[in-house]
Amino acid sequence: MAYPKITWTTGGTVNTLQFTYPPTQVAAYNSVATRHDNLSSSGVRESILERIDNFLEITMAAVLSGADVTNWNTFMQYALQGGQFSYYPDSSQAAFTNYLLEGTTWNAAYRAPGLYRFKLKFRQVVT
Repeated sequence: MAYPKITWTTGGTVNTLQFTYPPTQVAAYNSVATRHDNLSSSGVRESILERIDNFLEITMAAVLSGADVTNWNTFMQYALQGGQFSYYPDSSQAAFTNYLLEGTTWNAAYRAPGLYRFKLKFRQVVT
């Protein structure tokens, strides 16, 4: 099983968040089109596409108390400010995608003694 990682740069320093447990319920694809559809009086449809946004939604079902949740908090304080980061689906591989945090809140909710849970949504950066 692949364990992801997230990297980001602050003040010239590269920071890394290694996942203790992998995320759950990760969709293969999550795309949303911004499109305008018009129907003529004869019934012909015209579609004007502005863009297609790609997202990554993850559920962290088990984040440990102590260093694990503290490391997540460090990353989230950066991401909540609008900082760009790189998500590696498999930390042992070189492939990554750049994202921004979608949304402005984060709640590491209680799940069980010593465990927290949260969901995150990332928007792929368009270059």
